[in-house]
Amino acid sequence: MKRIKVRAPATSANVGPGYDIFALALEDPFDEIELLVSDEGGIDIDIENDTQGIPRTVADNTAGLAVSELFRRKGIHKGVRIRIIKRMCSGGGLGTTGASAAGAVSGLNTLLELGLTHNEMIDIARMGEVASGGSPHADNVAAAIMGGFILVKSYFPVDVLKLELPDIPVVLAAITKSQRTTRGFITYEIGQEKLKEQMARCSRVIHAIHSGDPTEFGKAVSVDYIHEPVRGSAIPGYWEIKKKILDTGAYGCTISGGGSSVIAFCPENCRETVAELMNREFSSNPHFIRVYQTRISNSGIRVLEME
Repeated sequence: MKRIKVRAPATSANVGPGYDIFALALEDPFDEIELLVSDEGGIDIDIENDTQGIPRTVADNTAGLAVSELFRRKGIHKGVRIRIIKRMCSGGGLGTTGASAAGAVSGLNTLLELGLTHNEMIDIARMGEVASGGSPHADNVAAAIMGGFILVKSYFPVDVLKLELPDIPVVLAAITKSQRTTRGFITYEIGQEKLKEQMARCSRVIHAIHSGDPTEFGKAVSVDYIHEPVRGSAIPGYWEIKKKILDTGAYGCTISGGGSSVIAFCPENCRETVAELMNREFSSNPHFIRVYQTRISNSGIRVLEME
């Protein structure tokens, strides 16, 4: 038998205007994934600290589906027991499903010495996302595997670029969705002028990262015409609270991933103020979990134990 345990970070996808092409990794929170490989066939899934009824069947679990895809592509005939240790909430736009899929694929790549490239791991792990949102998007799994800020340069074939971000403090209000996914409500029919502005904002995000300018980065990620209007309408008081967050001096504020968590990028001297404001404003929301004071992480999945 072979065993490995990895830590997979929370990720915030879309990052403002970069719908399904931008994502970044966070230092906290995170999940841990333990993989035990044997010569017996089959994939078994166990989940520790599960309070949200995460599916344990292979076809309905992102890690199980990703491992099944890995074994199929590489012709691997082994058994694996997957244990997911939950340390962050699911269904809140924190990339937890991507963390499970990415952690499982990355862990097996290391344990079995498969020699997969980052792009190969991402392309396999993203197939696990079909189990949660119905779409094999690559942004969350890429950020979990590589860390930092990722840009999906191409989906055909999958090609991902990692950019290292400045050390920007982050305040994250973890709020779970009232429904499984809002992806089906999002439309790309935003009109010519908004489409041009959306593209310009994406360019502005990349420029801000290259120039190491957190103020410019915050302004760039605070405007989105594709997913924020849909997901913002599902968060009571979102637009008013966002304005208050920006008025405190935060660089920027947007919805994290598929929602309903809200992420703010702040100077160090206003991080506590933003955290207190989020606690106060979101505490009446029945789906509110907690506020994290964290940072952007330029490290992705980490091996904790291996034998």
